[in-house]
Amino acid sequence: MTKAYWVGKFLVDLSRNQISHNQNIQTLPPKALQVLTYLAQNSGRVVSHDELLNQVWANTVVTPNTLQRSIAQLRKAFGETSHASALIKTHAKQGYSLEAEVRWSAEENIEAVADCQGQLSEAIPVSPLEATTQAIPQPEITPSKPKARPKHNKWWWFSALAALLLLAVGVLPFVQQQAEFQLEDLRYLTATDDKEYGARYSPDGQYILFHRYYEKVCTNHIWAKNADTMQEVQLTAQRGTYSGYNLSADGKNLLFVQEQDCIDPVNQPSCFKLMSLDFQAALREPQQAKELLDCQHSAIRNPLWIDEQHIALMQREDRNWRLVRYSLADHSSTTLFESKDSIMLGLAWSAKRQLFAVTSVKSSGGQRLDLLLADGTVKSSHDIVFPPGAPRYNKLLPEFMPDSEGLLLTYRGQLSTLSEQGQIQELNLALDANIGSPAFHPDGNRLLVVSGRYDSDVARLAIPDQAQIDEQTQDLDARVFERSINLEDKAKFRPNGQGIAFVSKRTGSEQVWLLENHDAALISNFAKGTMLSNLLWGKDGQQLLVQADMSLYLLSMDKQQRQLDFPHPVLGLYNWNQDTQQLIARVLLNDISRLVSIDMHSMAFQQLNNKQVFWAAQSPNGTLVFMDHLRQFWQRGSIEDKRINALNDQGSSKGFVMTDEQLYGINKNNQLWSYHLQSGAFKVLGNVSPDIELLTDIQDNEILATLLVGERHEILELTFSD
Repeated sequence: MTKAYWVGKFLVDLSRNQISHNQNIQTLPPKALQVLTYLAQNSGRVVSHDELLNQVWANTVVTPNTLQRSIAQLRKAFGETSHASALIKTHAKQGYSLEAEVRWSAEENIEAVADCQGQLSEAIPVSPLEATTQAIPQPEITPSKPKARPKHNKWWWFSALAALLLLAVGVLPFVQQQAEFQLEDLRYLTATDDKEYGARYSPDGQYILFHRYYEKVCTNHIWAKNADTMQEVQLTAQRGTYSGYNLSADGKNLLFVQEQDCIDPVNQPSCFKLMSLDFQAALREPQQAKELLDCQHSAIRNPLWIDEQHIALMQREDRNWRLVRYSLADHSSTTLFESKDSIMLGLAWSAKRQLFAVTSVKSSGGQRLDLLLADGTVKSSHDIVFPPGAPRYNKLLPEFMPDSEGLLLTYRGQLSTLSEQGQIQELNLALDANIGSPAFHPDGNRLLVVSGRYDSDVARLAIPDQAQIDEQTQDLDARVFERSINLEDKAKFRPNGQGIAFVSKRTGSEQVWLLENHDAALISNFAKGTMLSNLLWGKDGQQLLVQADMSLYLLSMDKQQRQLDFPHPVLGLYNWNQDTQQLIARVLLNDISRLVSIDMHSMAFQQLNNKQVFWAAQSPNGTLVFMDHLRQFWQRGSIEDKRINALNDQGSSKGFVMTDEQLYGINKNNQLWSYHLQSGAFKVLGNVSPDIELLTDIQDNEILATLLVGERHEILELTFSD
């Protein structure tokens, strides 16, 4: 079978899942390249949607959006910015065609072809999660005998797509009972178009358990993979919204949490169940789970087996989390630990040490580590000390290290240690991709992590003239205008100008960029790992207010940035009136999320309501509209808030934007709608791509949006030497 071919000036290398041109390489999902190959085999012919789905996803139930996403990934790899010059052309209601010369290369000539593209066969392979448009550095290759390994500055890297190519060697300093562990091997355990999360070993180390999500990160199955044979087994009989799982010490019973299906309409608080299934039986065929705790509106997560009859889990009531021990014998619950001045984030359990580790975010700012005995007694409590200048609000989820008093966690996308006194020490693993969810093998010499990349672009969505909207709902196109191989998000129109500010991770960390006259310039300097949640322009277009790492910053166009001295964590930023210096934001007050108005001069704030707010926007004349956690819309009134009943079932996680008295949003059916607050006129404007993640701004007849291009998550296993 041909492993390489040309599409115009682009080399398609199926052996590496790559498309390259000159010094630029893009690594794509295998399914996307299967789509391209079938189009290439039928170059010039219109191939229908059904034909492509049948050829690439045979015997698999997928939605047309799956094909659309693959086409978008291919077009991005080709650098296409307009449909007029597209190599892959769309034929409305028919399908796609490849409009380019296709030249097929023999398999044995792949290396020579790659050399013509400026890529030596010995070059470091690109990870499937780290597709890059930059040239791959070519290592110096000599026939002399290998040099002795430096002790602390190189690393071995195995790629899932080139598992036999061993390129470099290195060391991960890893303190464990004063012993130094060296990283010997890295292997990819999954390499699918789906997304895998939360990998853990079974107590005997024979199996690797993980969640596998399909399409959007929403519904999933729980899977197991034999650590030796790599054979995969689906454990759950029905797809659902599952989270957090834990296998009993004897390997017989699997615990997990089942939430109300995320694709169902949100018309009541989420429903949580504690479920169990027979793990040994599930290895033979998928099993129906048994309900241990009835559906409750109090959230639960992180169930952990303490012993054969007791389970520990986190439970939230009245918006505050607590650690609870549940008895299987008499179905009773006992509170082990709760805090009045912080919100629990992470929970870990060491059966060997009979010890809990709890991380919490404090209302006063910062985070704390509590170590608890099995009965909930506090053994120690320390504020977490972050590296100088580093983000303070990254969610810390620790894992006990075997035979050690330390903990392991991921911080800023890399592995770090956390001492029992709360000191974070970052480890230099030299992995380009972000990693998370560390979990040790029982022998302590192996570690599972999840590695992934989120790729989104910013796009413009033209609002159709309502007078021209006919009875038949039309399809609306989101036109991408700024893209990279990484996150692009939160785009905002610049007042009094043509520029657009947006957040991008194209340099490896989230920063603010300004796009003007088709050129993008970096205008911020936030510490690596800082999460930028939102940004707002001032009326003069000379300053940006940025929500970064749950803090507020003022950013000027000359790259000057200043942190505002607001004493509470900021969870959401929605409006900035530069004239009155008033902010509308959602902040953490006494362990509860509240919508407030903040005076930027005094930093005093006023609570606006008691509702759980998901999103909010304010019009230029001061009308405030917000959406609660049930996706219901409310308009703030002078005496009481008024629910907007005309927008029932129109809310979604994609947010909404507002101009004057007009609201625009996207419902769960992926329809763009408009609603006028004064007249009450509601109109469905058209269908939009389900890959639109968030509406971010509006100006005149254009809406800015974040468009999902691709999301990859894979499970890696790190092996350390003694």
